[in-house]
Amino acid sequence: MLTSLAQDYKGDAGRALADLIHAHESLEAFVDECEEAHRDSLSEQVERAERGFRERRFTTRDEVKHRNQL
Repeated sequence: MLTSLAQDYKGDAGRALADLIHAHESLEAFVDECEEAHRDSLSEQVERAERGFRERRFTTRDEVKHRNQL
């Protein structure tokens, strides 16, 4: 896959890899910023989901598959 991508960089796999790493770091930074900006909402969603499982209002996918013999 890297070799194929390197073709877009005139065969320079090192440059292709460097750009992939840079893109990955940029995406991680973007996700971190989004998580920080929406921290309160995300925390509420996690708490609501955990409470639902504690109170047995939600079912795991494995339980649904088992019940339905999937």
